[in-house]
Amino acid sequence: MSTISRRPPQDQSSAARTRAALLDASRKLIDERGAFASLSVADIATTAGVSRPTFYAYFRDKRDVVLALGLEMQDDLRRAADPWLRGGTGVLRETLEAVLGGFRDHHAAVAAIVEAATYDPEVAAFWRAFHQWFVESGTRRALAADPNRTPEEATAAAYALVWMTERSFTEHLVAPQVSDASLISAIEHLWHSVVGDDRTP
Repeated sequence: MSTISRRPPQDQSSAARTRAALLDASRKLIDERGAFASLSVADIATTAGVSRPTFYAYFRDKRDVVLALGLEMQDDLRRAADPWLRGGTGVLRETLEAVLGGFRDHHAAVAAIVEAATYDPEVAAFWRAFHQWFVESGTRRALAADPNRTPEEATAAAYALVWMTERSFTEHLVAPQVSDASLISAIEHLWHSVVGDDRTP
């Protein structure tokens, strides 16, 4: 997987602001144009108010940008899911609401990654690894909920749930057909069928 390049921090606060400006410009352009492939390095640099050489001081190429956006999203979504998914605390519905909120906050990153993963092997590898963390955590929850399940059965259930949840949230951001609450209820029901019901009677 590509290593995201960073400028040597002569002035860390200034460097952080420039890097953030480049990422913000990328999000803005993705929102405006819809297709990440239509963006050029010059577009991103111009929108951020910096030169092309400055762009390359922070990122090797557009792939680095989409991976940087993905890492920010990944950190936030893991943080939202971790207490319930791996720590055994919290409530599933609140966790799903927080994860959907994270998808909405990072909608530009989601759009760029889903698109780029279809033609860029490194982005595709990142996207599979992003899901795999949730699959592995979900597998442990599924095994804990039913010791009679085999590891294969638990993994299959977690795999289906994780990818179904991501695709449902991703499509919901683009073309919603139901309310957030109704979608959450449907997904919550499916998760409960595997990990048990954590709602208070």
